[in-house]
Amino acid sequence: MPQAAIPVLASFSGGSVLTLVLPLGVLIAVVFWYVWLWRHGAGER
Repeated sequence: MPQAAIPVLASFSGGSVLTLVLPLGVLIAVVFWYVWLWRHGAGER
């Protein structure tokens, strides 16, 4: 593999990883927030 292709592939794979990880991170954060609200009785107000 030519040396010039490595930065291009690294930025592509980094972008692909972020494209997968960011939505999963947001989903996990929303689930934790919803469970925290549910366990602390937010529905009783």
